[in-house]
Amino acid sequence: MMELRRLRLLHELARRGTVAAVAEALDYSPSSVSVQLSELEREAGTQLLRKVGRTLQLTPAGHRLADHAAQALQQDEAVRAELASLSDAPRGRLRLAFLQTPALALLPGTLATLADAAPDLRVEVVQYETAPGIADLRSREVDLVVGSEYDVTPVPRHHDVHREDLLREAVHLVVPVDHPLAATEDPIPLAAVEHAAWAAGKPGTGHAAAVDHLCNRLGNFAPDIHHRTDDGLILRALVASGQAVTILPVLIATATPQVAARPIAEGEVERTIFTAARTAAARSPAILAVRKALAAAAANQSVIGQSTR
Repeated sequence: MMELRRLRLLHELARRGTVAAVAEALDYSPSSVSVQLSELEREAGTQLLRKVGRTLQLTPAGHRLADHAAQALQQDEAVRAELASLSDAPRGRLRLAFLQTPALALLPGTLATLADAAPDLRVEVVQYETAPGIADLRSREVDLVVGSEYDVTPVPRHHDVHREDLLREAVHLVVPVDHPLAATEDPIPLAAVEHAAWAAGKPGTGHAAAVDHLCNRLGNFAPDIHHRTDDGLILRALVASGQAVTILPVLIATATPQVAARPIAEGEVERTIFTAARTAAARSPAILAVRKALAAAAANQSVIGQSTR
């Protein structure tokens, strides 16, 4: 009989490509991953891996077993979710990955609701960017992700990930409050800040992609990015210092008088805040309870700047 733990390692190797990447993602040593995969090969009774240069690659049998491993992991989780639904209340541990900017608005109300509604559920929160959060969700390192998707840079969908949208909010151009463009409430053309110093997320993040896409598509210029950070509060502080401009969702952009948030003149820009869970676990009591609490927190947010669509 093949152990589910070892099947998970094979599944991750098929997804991530290298033993080193699997070890980093699952907090193993590379040698431990190799030993466990060798033991799985012995259990399977056939060659699953072959050396190509300095790396291990899956054989046809290895790829086939990796497909079965994915199904076995999903079935195991679905059974656990079904059994958990027979209990009276959510319990156990749920690892919640939260993007920073929606966390500032939604996390206090969500945790307060859960403290009353699900006192036996231990919720552990860790800050993540959306893409790595979903990657770790699929690897079973976290159980629920609160992420964001800018309309101009969609987040990839996956069959094994169940997504529910929470809210939509406008994304505005943010300039220092004493900037000449902030003198009125009128929308600001991106072309008007073509030569400004920009602040953006680190390469590969949704914010960075949105800045690049909007400036190039709507403003017809490549932004001159002086500052890189994935911290929304730091992005706002850089603008407040008078040394940068950026784009920010209105819930964080309007929370300080030191910056001015204005619509983008070339076109409406919005983002969606959503939750993502593994499809096999989406009906578990813990996931349902946390999603219900998040939805309540989202409903309590100010509608200023939010889409009405």
